[in-house]
Amino acid sequence: MLVLGILLACTFLFALLAAVGGSYVAHAELQQAADIAAAVIERSPGDAPRERADALARANGADEVRVAELDGGSRLRIVVVGRAPAAFGMRRGARIEAEAFATLPPPVGDGGPNPPGVYAGPLEVVDGVRVCPTVAAAYRRMDGAASRDGITLTPTSGFRGYAEQAALYASLGPGLAAPPGASRHHDATELDINVGPAGSPTHSWLRDHGPSFGFVQRYSWEPWHWGYVAGC
Repeated sequence: MLVLGILLACTFLFALLAAVGGSYVAHAELQQAADIAAAVIERSPGDAPRERADALARANGADEVRVAELDGGSRLRIVVVGRAPAAFGMRRGARIEAEAFATLPPPVGDGGPNPPGVYAGPLEVVDGVRVCPTVAAAYRRMDGAASRDGITLTPTSGFRGYAEQAALYASLGPGLAAPPGASRHHDATELDINVGPAGSPTHSWLRDHGPSFGFVQRYSWEPWHWGYVAGC
């Protein structure tokens, strides 16, 4: 009987250790999902950070995700939820949570024309719009990669001279256009691309892949405006 008791006690202890170990591993995996979501959000400016955090955490194993804005929207609290492995014959384990915090990067500003004034160098036409040769080459590489992924990039505007910007400003007003002399389109580094609404397949592709080709979304409120950061 003593031996049997010892065996039962050992069995119980091993089962307990296995349950604890399984819960620890499950929590570590959830924590990793939360940490990955927070790290990506902090390092990559873009629209819809809450939705992106949710998608990132789920893609890394979270069953449930809660994202809340903190400090006036400058930070996110990301809580991921899962279940510990079943223990002692129970079909479902205990509910476990992990959390991480992300400080949202500031909107990508324009930094002013670069160099100041209106670009006066050579221009090339890509998909019907004008940009400087350096930007044209980078755009063609990006366009080729997008096409291979089934994404069609359609630029609607590129370089604009002073007179063109003045006409656009007069037509659209300050709510939608920069005054002449203050637009990044004077730099020949900017492209307005028909992406549809923020978060569309085209916009998502540009957000994920554009920086690899040197292009960033210049303004958080303009998903269509992409600029080449290295300049002409």
